[in-house]
Amino acid sequence: MKHLLTLLLGFSVTSGFAQCIDEQKVKYGGDFGHHGYIYFCPSYDFAYGGDTSKKWSILNPIDIRQVASTAVPVKEAVEQQIRAYAGDVFFSNLAFSSIQVVYLDSLAKFEGRGPAVDMTRCRGKYFLTYYFHGDSEAAYCIGVAVDEQGTILSPFSFPSKQDYKPLDTTLTVCGVLSKARKFNRRLGAIQEVRFDYNPTSKRFYWLVAQEVKKPKRGENTFIEVVIDAAEPTKIKAQEGKVFRSH
Repeated sequence: MKHLLTLLLGFSVTSGFAQCIDEQKVKYGGDFGHHGYIYFCPSYDFAYGGDTSKKWSILNPIDIRQVASTAVPVKEAVEQQIRAYAGDVFFSNLAFSSIQVVYLDSLAKFEGRGPAVDMTRCRGKYFLTYYFHGDSEAAYCIGVAVDEQGTILSPFSFPSKQDYKPLDTTLTVCGVLSKARKFNRRLGAIQEVRFDYNPTSKRFYWLVAQEVKKPKRGENTFIEVVIDAAEPTKIKAQEGKVFRSH
């Protein structure tokens, strides 16, 4: 009976989400920002629950326990700095994804693989990726580049604790979509729902974008509804633009 209830609950949650929008239309905001730090470098990706094989592959994450003595201290040091900068409330919504480690002495193992290794881009030794969650379905991508001495190279792409406004945790993808439709009755079919960050205003926000039904060559306009993730009564509609070359 316990297993049946768990199955039914899981089906109910999934079905409820599917009824308000196709999950493929829920987009993550932000950019990990690998370029300029470890992109095109000879590296392996490590994560909790990764592959435990001793024969490492670049296709799937490797269990982080295989490099725990080096990778975990780097992760802990980075997270201490994130917490000090952004505060405990922000940090509580942050989920670690993986840490990439560059192995310059393994360059020969990457020969013939695409994309080709570009050593001029290998400024970092480690690259950590995180997801800052708006709700259980949507998140903002964060990347942190670190050199061999443990110095953070990349600027933080999130607010300081002085600027951070705690998220309204009652907001969900479906709730955001409902608010957007009530605010602008002309939305119609939806192209995407995205959780993102504005570095100028230093605020997280939800964006609901209208689908362009019959796109034409050149400029196409559509409606976007933007909802403040901390104060959802702050809501506005604006014009979005997309260009098609053919």
